[in-house]
Amino acid sequence: MRECIIAYKIAPHAADLAKGHPGAQIRDNALSKARFEFRWEDQFNLGLDPERAREFHDETMPKQAHKLAHFCSMCGPNFCSMKITQDVRDYADSHGMSEGQALEEGMAEKAREFTEQGGEIYHDA
Repeated sequence: MRECIIAYKIAPHAADLAKGHPGAQIRDNALSKARFEFRWEDQFNLGLDPERAREFHDETMPKQAHKLAHFCSMCGPNFCSMKITQDVRDYADSHGMSEGQALEEGMAEKAREFTEQGGEIYHDA
């Protein structure tokens, strides 16, 4: 029954987005911003089913400290695309360059590291 209620909420929200209803877009933008900034409580509260969102989150990251973590259980702290994006932005800002320049410089640096380490993807432990 719960899934039916959520589907009942999703359909009109999708229609509001398709019609360009500003309130729907504002909510989606707020949710996206909360995701990018790892504001877990805001993400839960802006979702269409806050209780289920908390349940899913807590299945893999149950501790209260995880609700303040700047990563999720899917990628973890080292491979989080949102965290990496923010790191690139911060690096670009601190070095007075564009994000594109920071990405190019970072990729060149990683390529050098890879070559210097022997160009092997897997290393013996």
